[in-house]
Amino acid sequence: MTKCLVLICGPPACLKSTLIQILQLTLNHHQISNLQCLCVTKLYEILFKKREHKYKYNFLSFDNLFFGYENEIIQNESNWKLYRSLIANEIERIILLKTLDKSSTNLKYSSQILDRLSQSFENLKNENILIIEDNFYYSSMRHRYRQIAQRAQIGFVSIHLYSTLSIALQRNQNREISKRVSNLSIENIYSKYELSNDDFMIDTTDRGLTSGHLNKILQRIEQACNEPEQQINIIDDEQQRQIATEINQQNMIYQVDQRLRKFISNYLKEEFSNRNKFNIKNEKKLYAEMINEKRQTFLELIKQKFILLNDNEDVEQRFERFLQEKN
Repeated sequence: MTKCLVLICGPPACLKSTLIQILQLTLNHHQISNLQCLCVTKLYEILFKKREHKYKYNFLSFDNLFFGYENEIIQNESNWKLYRSLIANEIERIILLKTLDKSSTNLKYSSQILDRLSQSFENLKNENILIIEDNFYYSSMRHRYRQIAQRAQIGFVSIHLYSTLSIALQRNQNREISKRVSNLSIENIYSKYELSNDDFMIDTTDRGLTSGHLNKILQRIEQACNEPEQQINIIDDEQQRQIATEINQQNMIYQVDQRLRKFISNYLKEEFSNRNKFNIKNEKKLYAEMINEKRQTFLELIKQKFILLNDNEDVEQRFERFLQEKN
């Protein structure tokens, strides 16, 4: 079904979304009308004058998948990783035409995310090129999709857009306010970005995206289509089971954490209602910090299997006993 898997990646404000918009207009120009259509048709003729247009293109953006939930998803790193694993697993299931049920999880927004993903794949047809846009700032994130391409024996290319940090910050300030990313987030991503020799690099610092860049990108995608990945470095079944076990454990820890946060919120309200108990300045704040440290310790003990929870055990009551034991 899928011919090639293309990642459009790079730090914020390096013109990833702009590239996607250009590709959507040129590759799907039949959807555009009037003056826009004329302009796009001209650009299409320039880019494809010697290239046969034989593939169907499907676009997927992580921003669209997470829209409305991004703040809650990103604030918890383990939670965020689980959502990324969920998406990658579902994409692999679809590309490999597996007849198994959809990926199952107890993550809060899993059903919404999977519904959006399913809608993005409604028009998936033979000889389809799937283009996915995201920061993908860890090389392991990009490698996960290369593994999918290897299992499916389809083309793969990671197109990395980059610019200097100062230019990225400047572009970010020129965006609409609603689309701006905090400077701290941009600097954070730049500081942790991992490049690899396999990335196809496009420098957008000086002139942004040019027709020369677009031609190179399209040529690289066509090359990937003609040179599918081979089945190498594939994780065996035992490793797959270990990964699945780890994901399930992380999922369980996340669910316990969410329940404990609600419990602690009510617990502190009851504690603070006793005015005679907290008289010293900042005593309430210090007490709340201590309780949350206990929560983190409790979760870590579960991870290390020093605390074992039964299926029918009341997590809140177990945590309350844990507080009493420690005190």
